[in-house]
Amino acid sequence: MRERAHLFGSALFFLAGCASFSFLAWVRDFERGGYRAAEPYFQYPVVVFSRQALLRNDALGNGAFGVSRGVGGQRSHQGVDLLTRVGNPIFASKSGRVTYAGDDPGYGRYVEILHPDGTSTRYAHLSELGAFQGEWVSVGRPIGLSGKTGNAQNPHILPHLHFEIRENGQAADPLAGRLDPSIQLTNV
Repeated sequence: MRERAHLFGSALFFLAGCASFSFLAWVRDFERGGYRAAEPYFQYPVVVFSRQALLRNDALGNGAFGVSRGVGGQRSHQGVDLLTRVGNPIFASKSGRVTYAGDDPGYGRYVEILHPDGTSTRYAHLSELGAFQGEWVSVGRPIGLSGKTGNAQNPHILPHLHFEIRENGQAADPLAGRLDPSIQLTNV
């Protein structure tokens, strides 16, 4: 009789654990759905004038997603280069948790944010960081100042923000319906 009661108690405990994990998964999915409704698009992370943003296009390259980069074009551009003046504020394009804020040889000074829907964004070539690792930032909050660090130091490269959106760890084209459609992006 005692063994049966112990077995029943263990089974009940197991089922309660399964139910709580299912409930947590439901809460996570509910929050992600609410997040997508509240922030359906990525906002432009640079100062925008007259509802228009500019894509970098200079003697050393085009700032579009997927264009060839490096000697012999052996790699493709993983983001878009949005023109901005050095020292202008850079804004979080969606709310999320800062997972990195520091330096890299190519990106220069950059910030990476993980968003509740599982996507992440990178903001590179900053002159100053305005957010720190582990911090929660809301959409539109300044996270740094634009600059010319990393691969953007060449004097022939126009000042810009290198902006990436990553889904499942892979670069995704920000211009494929992910950025705010009310802003016109123009190639200079």
